[in-house]
Amino acid sequence: MNVVILTLLVLECSIAVQACVQHDFLKAHNLVRRYEKAANMKKMIWSDDLADLAENWARECIKGHSDKSLRKTKKFKKVGENIHRSTRKKTGLAAVSSWYKEKSFYNFKKNKCSGVCGHYTQVVWATSEYVGCAVAYCPRFFKGRGGYNYVCNYGPRGNWRRKKPYIPGLQCSRCPRGYTCQKGLCAKKS
Repeated sequence: MNVVILTLLVLECSIAVQACVQHDFLKAHNLVRRYEKAANMKKMIWSDDLADLAENWARECIKGHSDKSLRKTKKFKKVGENIHRSTRKKTGLAAVSSWYKEKSFYNFKKNKCSGVCGHYTQVVWATSEYVGCAVAYCPRFFKGRGGYNYVCNYGPRGNWRRKKPYIPGLQCSRCPRGYTCQKGLCAKKS
């Protein structure tokens, strides 16, 4: 097969995979954000810059979060980050759902966490409007058995101390100016 044709096929496949990953993660975030009874929850928008940041960290195959000082883009000086690891390849919905399950440890009324819940609060942080995610295979994960590293970055970041992730109430009743209600989420007017 011609090298040029093979190169184009590989490029086309990687673009298709990237578009699929993008759609899967974006749809998953907006789906779980609709579950909250939030008056000001913004609809997530995909960010290629945040996805590039996520991909760079996912491919490092290092356990733990990236350094906060490196977690920024031209648009966002402070970027939130969620990480999920698995021995099996999962969908974006499965990764986002694993973070969302932390809701059981979060007491909204007291704004307190009785376990790990920072992934959940970042997913539903109402003012975080942009997301970019990536998945990388890491052969050294899980004692050399290999596994997948899922990373999502958020802009602007959430999880501000002493702040709740959203304003409770009738969905879209407190959308910011310039936004309209789309299926329970505040979306920028076009």
